[in-house]
This record gives sequence, structure tokens and C-alpha cells, in this order.
Amino acid sequence: MSQNYPLLDKYGLTRIPLRFYALLLLLLRPYLLWILVLTMPEGGDKLLAAVYPKSNDFLTACLICAPVLLLVAALSQRKEQGHRRWFNVWRQSRWIMLVVVATDLMHSLTHLPNYVMLKAPWLLISPLLLLLSFWWLLKNPVIKQVVTEWP
Repeated sequence: MSQNYPLLDKYGLTRIPLRFYALLLLLLRPYLLWILVLTMPEGGDKLLAAVYPKSNDFLTACLICAPVLLLVAALSQRKEQGHRRWFNVWRQSRWIMLVVVATDLMHSLTHLPNYVMLKAPWLLISPLLLLLSFWWLLKNPVIKQVVTEWP
């Protein structure tokens, strides 16, 4: 089993689960959409308006997930020659992600349109994934161990 999936990385630390990276992508979806819109030659504003009908919703979503950008920076420094100061951010990353997931979940649920069940049930995918992510962050013992380690 350890040959197929080693439990430690090359620095001797517990491997970060792939679900953690998937959760980062889920939380950073406003920024990923923003990058996608900026790289489109034309019609990017229509895509942004389709996902976020009000520009205020897009800005709010970007502000909600802004602390996750700090976690990405701390994750990039999780190596031998990384800056030691990022460990303070990394050590709190589980709690930061829990707060961001809870805030994003509340924002997503309160800004669902009235017709969501009849005309757009796919809009419920994001709150459902956020709810599962919140539960996973609370219950997963590997994440608790990963955030305490630093090379």
C-alpha cells in the first residue's frame, strides 16, 4: 500500500490530501472565474454576469475568499527553504478555511434566487459542496495533523 500511496512526502511530512486542493479550488472559484473572464477575448462580462448577476455579489464573493489566498501563499512556502514566518498562517489554516467555508455557505444560501428549485437546481451544487467541505474540515484527522507540520 505504501508503494502506491506513500503516507509521507519527500520532506517527511504527512501528505496533503487531494480533497484539500479540491477545497481550495472550490473556495477560490470567484478568482478562478475572474482569471477566466480576463483571458477571454470577448464575452467575458456575459459569463461573469451569468454566474454573478449583481456585480456586488462578485465583489462580496472575492472578499469572502480573500483569506484563502494567504493559505495558498503559505502552502507554496511549505518546503525546506520556505520562509518560517508562513508557518503561523499555515498553523491556523484549518480554522481560516472553516470560517471562510461557513461564510461562503451562508452567503451562497442567502443569495439563492427564489426560482432555484424550478429553473436552476444546479445552483444548489455549490452550497452542497460547501456543506460537505465544512463537515470534512471538522472531522478529518489528517487535516488536523497536516496543519501542525512544517519542514
